[in-house]
Amino acid sequence: MIKKLLKIVFVLVLSNSIYAQETKDVVIIIQKKSPIIYAEVFGGFSVMQNFGFAGGGELNYQYKKNLFTLRYSHETGYVKQDSVFAFSNVEDNDEYAILYGRRWLTRSHSYSVSVGVNSNNLKFTNRDFEHNRYYQYKRFYGVPFEANFKWFNPKRRSNLIFNALTPSIGLKVFGSISKYSYAGVGLVIGFGLPKNY
Repeated sequence: MIKKLLKIVFVLVLSNSIYAQETKDVVIIIQKKSPIIYAEVFGGFSVMQNFGFAGGGELNYQYKKNLFTLRYSHETGYVKQDSVFAFSNVEDNDEYAILYGRRWLTRSHSYSVSVGVNSNNLKFTNRDFEHNRYYQYKRFYGVPFEANFKWFNPKRRSNLIFNALTPSIGLKVFGSISKYSYAGVGLVIGFGLPKNY
């Protein structure tokens, strides 16, 4: 009788332990977020003391909606000469800037605004009545700003090189507030690692 009772208890304990070993399959999906790093080149029209042209490049990094930017730009100013199609370059400015801003993304558009600090190297060119050139150099600091609106392809390709070469294109308003302020507007083209939507 005791042997039968021990066998029953053994079978019950064994069946419970076997049942206890069953586990439910848990699927954990970890979405790896791709970094948003991209470079841009831009060019357009600008106004310092005189009307001219501007161009430059940027390196951008986005974390959440925060945008960090390193910007280099070159601005020129021209004055009209006596001839109809003759202009003389009288202003050249090299700007080195660090900006912080916010960037908002949709499936195929991005909007961003940024401000920061910059260092400028400005060269003025003057001519006297005998057409001799005189240069004057100014170094100063300012508050750079910019606003961007860009279109891009929301679909990523499988190859990293193709992702880096997928361009964005848009409009940029940029400038600097300082002793020698300037403002410009132009076309911007970006290349880099897009967000995986």
